[in-house]
Amino acid sequence: MTILIGQILGCLLVAAGIGGVIGWLLQYFSGRQLTQQFRDISATLRLKEQRLEKAQYELKVQTASMHMLESKVMESEALAQSSSQKLSAQHDRLQALQEELAVRTQKLAALEAEETSVRRRATEYDEAAATQAETIQQFHLARQDAEQALESHKQERQELQHRVTELEAAVKEVTLLRARVEELEPAQGRVHWLEVQLCDRDTEHRAALHHLNNQLAERDRRISELERLQPLLKEQETALAQWETQYAQTLTQHEAQIAKLQQQLAAQDKLNAQLQLNEQLLRERDERIDGLQRQVQQLEAQKLDLAGQVKMVGEKEEEITRLRKRLVEVRAALRIKTDGGTTAPRQTRQNGSQLSLQMEQAQEGKIQQKDDLSKIHGIGPAFAKTLNKMGLHTFVQIARWKSEDIDKVAKKLYTAPERIKRDKWIEEAKKEHYRKYGERL
Repeated sequence: MTILIGQILGCLLVAAGIGGVIGWLLQYFSGRQLTQQFRDISATLRLKEQRLEKAQYELKVQTASMHMLESKVMESEALAQSSSQKLSAQHDRLQALQEELAVRTQKLAALEAEETSVRRRATEYDEAAATQAETIQQFHLARQDAEQALESHKQERQELQHRVTELEAAVKEVTLLRARVEELEPAQGRVHWLEVQLCDRDTEHRAALHHLNNQLAERDRRISELERLQPLLKEQETALAQWETQYAQTLTQHEAQIAKLQQQLAAQDKLNAQLQLNEQLLRERDERIDGLQRQVQQLEAQKLDLAGQVKMVGEKEEEITRLRKRLVEVRAALRIKTDGGTTAPRQTRQNGSQLSLQMEQAQEGKIQQKDDLSKIHGIGPAFAKTLNKMGLHTFVQIARWKSEDIDKVAKKLYTAPERIKRDKWIEEAKKEHYRKYGERL
């Protein structure tokens, strides 16, 4: 593209140089030399015209490529629009996911609070169970002590019964001895001695019996105390059984609550995994959105570059048109010089009737105001000069164009009518006229 534009500029510069040389030759050389030189120049001009036609063909090719690029830009805009729609849909989905995430976070906080309360209650249950276990252990120890005391009392009772049996046997022996003493009355001295011994033994036996009676009374008292303790022990055993049943129930409830907490923890883990998956999906969608935004920015940059290229091509087309007109003027001047000024230049007509343009050109002398047409978007300095040469000097003239006028002006400017419609020259002219004169058209 740059090489082609350079070649076109070179051709244009050569044509301008040739025009200058021709003008100088017209002033300083005679008719014969001028005729020969005119022939040479005509041949050179034909060659240059061929080159210009070739450059025009290449420009048409470039214009076609520009149209293709414009269609691609439109496709890119459609793609960008669809991408923006997708982005908006993804944004809505992202908001829905964020709302769902907030709801799940609230549920998770409620579950954590419930878990904390359940753990606190489980701790209280454990402490109560530990206290109950200590009480039950104390009851067991008291029961063991009571059982040991009962066994010791039973052993003492058995020993006392054995001693009573022995004493009864001794009493029987004393009775037998007394009977024998009565039989042996003659032997009174011995009897007296025996009586003394018997009295001593009787005293000892009575002391022993008194001691045994005291021991029996103590034993009966302790037995009665133990008998009074038996209902208390039974009550303690019943309370212990109740405590054991309650402890078993508490343990069962605690295990059920632990299982429920484990299920809640599993559900919480699932929610955390789903939350991580949602965050990963959100990150991927953000990356995709960033990629689409970068693509949109690249497309916009390409669109701006294409617009700049189109504007540059339009300016080059305007320059070529101006050079063509300059060439036509030079040829007309050469014909006038060759024919001795007898023939008048013919008016060129292009592709159909130009009634509206000719009428505007006829009224050129009557126009007093002139507007800067380059203020209209899409009209550069070269287009403005060409339009002025065509007799268009004001915004009003452009604002009153019709569709056939647009086609004719486009042919004059060697550009596409769609470009004039796309740049909205008529609307821009109305706006500029209102901005400058305060009058709406």
